[in-house]
Amino acid sequence: MLTKFSLLLFLIVLLSSGLSYGKDDLITVTQESEQLPLATGKSVFVKSTCPEKSVLVSGGGECLGFLNTENRIVLTTSAPDSINASWNVKCTNMNREAGEAQARAWAVCKEH
Repeated sequence: MLTKFSLLLFLIVLLSSGLSYGKDDLITVTQESEQLPLATGKSVFVKSTCPEKSVLVSGGGECLGFLNTENRIVLTTSAPDSINASWNVKCTNMNREAGEAQARAWAVCKEH
């Protein structure tokens, strides 16, 4: 019984310490690159940065444009930067021919 009580007490302390957050506490910041002509193997890059006094909790990205409609572009990077301040996205042309593409990144941030 003591183990269950200890676990319950731990969860109560954890939740009351501000480590949890709800949907209303989150900010989503979206950034898009320009639509660029990309040669084979070339990439377009964009990053979405959290505002001051907020921390990155998640993010995502997608590739847009003609190359995307032809399924010829690949999302090669969708990850936080090294200091968890922004979300980085890179889209690479895997087609044999050039085409236009655009990258979109979004950062999900939590206010301090």
